[in-house]
Amino acid sequence: MDLLIPDSWLRKYLDTKAAPADLAKYLSLCGPSIERIKKTDDGDSVYSIEVTSNRVDSASVVGIAREAATILPRFGIKAEFKNSKNQKLKTNYKLKTKVNYLDVKVNSKLCPRFTAVLIKNVTIKPSNKDIQNLLKKIGIRPINNIVDISNFVMVDTGQPVHTFDYDKIAGQKMILRESNFGEKIKTLDEKEFILKGKDIVIEDGSGKLIDLCGIMGGNSSCIDQNTKNVLLFVQNYDKDHIRKTSMELLQRTQAATLFEKGLDSENVINGLNLALLMLEKIKGVKIEKEILDIYPNPYKNKIVKISIGDINKIIGINLAEKDIINITTSLGFNVEQQGATLLLGVPSWRAEDINIKEDIVEEIARIYGYHNLPSVVMNGDLSKQTDDKSYKYESKIRNKLKELAYNEVYNLSLVPVEYVDTKVAVKLKNPLGLDTLYLRTNLKNGLFKSMQDNSHEKGVVKLFELSNIYIKQNNSLPKEVLKLVGITKNNKFIENKTDVIDLLNELEIEYSEKIEDGIGFKPNQRIAVFTEGTKSSNKVEIGEYGNLENGLFAFEFDIDKLLNSKTIYKKYKEISKYPSQVEDLTLTIPKKTYIGEVVAEIYSISNIVHSISLNDVYNNNYTFRIEYHSDQKTLTDSEVEEIRKKIISKLSSKFGINT
Repeated sequence: MDLLIPDSWLRKYLDTKAAPADLAKYLSLCGPSIERIKKTDDGDSVYSIEVTSNRVDSASVVGIAREAATILPRFGIKAEFKNSKNQKLKTNYKLKTKVNYLDVKVNSKLCPRFTAVLIKNVTIKPSNKDIQNLLKKIGIRPINNIVDISNFVMVDTGQPVHTFDYDKIAGQKMILRESNFGEKIKTLDEKEFILKGKDIVIEDGSGKLIDLCGIMGGNSSCIDQNTKNVLLFVQNYDKDHIRKTSMELLQRTQAATLFEKGLDSENVINGLNLALLMLEKIKGVKIEKEILDIYPNPYKNKIVKISIGDINKIIGINLAEKDIINITTSLGFNVEQQGATLLLGVPSWRAEDINIKEDIVEEIARIYGYHNLPSVVMNGDLSKQTDDKSYKYESKIRNKLKELAYNEVYNLSLVPVEYVDTKVAVKLKNPLGLDTLYLRTNLKNGLFKSMQDNSHEKGVVKLFELSNIYIKQNNSLPKEVLKLVGITKNNKFIENKTDVIDLLNELEIEYSEKIEDGIGFKPNQRIAVFTEGTKSSNKVEIGEYGNLENGLFAFEFDIDKLLNSKTIYKKYKEISKYPSQVEDLTLTIPKKTYIGEVVAEIYSISNIVHSISLNDVYNNNYTFRIEYHSDQKTLTDSEVEEIRKKIISKLSSKFGINT
């Protein structure tokens, strides 16, 4: 979680003379990390803070001030946390389980604490300049005096607050429940959602949904310029429900980010108090003295038991008993000592992340300072490096493809449903969103998207990916299959095929090819590649390449099958002392004639045909570069001419080829 907090706001709760740079330095050593400090035009400093997801108690101005007040004294800097004004409800207000201005029915499993209070005679106008300036410094756009208070309180206390136009709530009635499948709600940002069920919602007296709880308020009950009466609403929700709804609807609001981490129900009063204090300053408003508070299961003090010996054993150093007690007390724990054992009462704001003794040790270690722990170099023999054939093979493939001007792509393994074969795909139980529902079953779709994302590139574009795909297995983890897939656009087929052949030759694989139709390929334009396995004499299909229906060229190989393919047995011989003769021969080849068969036929005519390469293609005219060579003598022009005539004659009679 990332926060922006102005220094001037932080010091409302932190009494210290520490300079912003020192505060950032020492807080980062033992607590939330302050990544940078930005100076504002009025001389204020805005801290950019990263808070780990398990420390939602620190995700506020109050939370950071509380951390700083604990950490700074460890570095000899006086600091005091001051938050007493919000800890208890003001004496002129009373908490009631029933009020006469609102009829409420709450499912307390969904909402552990529900508070609400009616504010009358409200005039909607801009909030004061101080509030506006603070909100602007952290990137929040001021809207009006009521909405700005809600945003201010959430940043200040870490407790989200919502406001309704009281007169838009039909029958002044609220039913907080789980949504039903297919119910609809339009939120404040004008988006309409069709709910899948089991979302936390509020229904008013007309049966209309007026709040998508913990995510965003409903459009039908929003504050506008005509609002006169406001229902201030402060509550806590079941974190699992909020997480599920936020992910399913792809609505990542600040409130949802906080609620899904598990908020402190005791903190509801802090948020309520601050909101009331700010509302009281608005001229003419009248606030009901009875506040609705439905809180059937108040926080019960959690006790974690740990001995001084366990603490020192786990940390690896001997901390003084007094130092341990000072650290835990400064963190808000209620410490009771029974000999060498400590009974630590966990404060409500840490109830979510402090459960076992190791959690306590972690807190003591970080406040003591990881930088203060001694560094000990490990001893013992280093393990021997294993010979990873697969890794070397992958490196060889990558290097060759990069040599052939391919760019490597790394796509996400989590993909949407349209990218997979659902019969064999693994579906995630808790996906981040609709575009990450499944583990991929192929690499092609990801590469197609990558090619589409680079559609602005002109000329030949070549991409490849060498990664795992995942196939579902019954009662087991998915099977991981390492695949190589490459795609190209704006390139000739023969040049693409040459790339594939060069790769297979680099890998020294003995292979054969056969034209076979396949899914996604144009008719008669897919070539299957076969080899004999090292463990069997049977032909094994190791891959494919060809022109796709979408206009791209693609090749795909199974890396395990490549590894186990029959390899070429190379023989090295002395370099011949006789020179070769090289000539280019242009042939007009009829359509639907396989070039491979033509090349094979040329080789069969004479053993002095040493090598053949295809140099150019124009329409049906193919230019081959033929090397003639003999290990016995220097060939004469007449001898080469005789072989050439045989080649032309044989190709003409067998294929109808002309020169």
